[in-house]
Amino acid sequence: MTKHKLCKGMVLGAIVGGAVMLFDKGTRRYVTVKTRSAGTSCKKFAAHPSAAVHSLRMNYESFAQCINKGIDDVLTILNKAEEALQKLSEIEKDVGQKLEAVDDSKEAS
Repeated sequence: MTKHKLCKGMVLGAIVGGAVMLFDKGTRRYVTVKTRSAGTSCKKFAAHPSAAVHSLRMNYESFAQCINKGIDDVLTILNKAEEALQKLSEIEKDVGQKLEAVDDSKEAS
C-alpha cells in the first residue's frame, strides 16, 4: 500500500512541479518547440517506419563504435601502466641488489 502511495506522490509531485515551471514564459516556449519537434518526428517515423529503423540502427552503430574506441583507449592506457609498473619493479630490484652489495662490502671491511 505504501509503495503505491510513494509512486503516486512522486508522479503528482512531478506534475505539479512541471505545471509550476510553465508559469515562466521561456519555459513555455521551450516546451512548445520541443513538443512540436517531437510530434513532427513521430509523424515522420509513423509514415516511414523503415526510416525510423534505419536511423535507430545508424545511431546504435555509431554509439557502439564510440564505446569500442573508448574501451580500446582504456586498454591501451592499462597496458602502458602495467609496463611502467614492471619497469619500476625491475628498478627496485636493481637498487635493492646494489644496496645489498654496498652493505656486504661494508661488513667485509
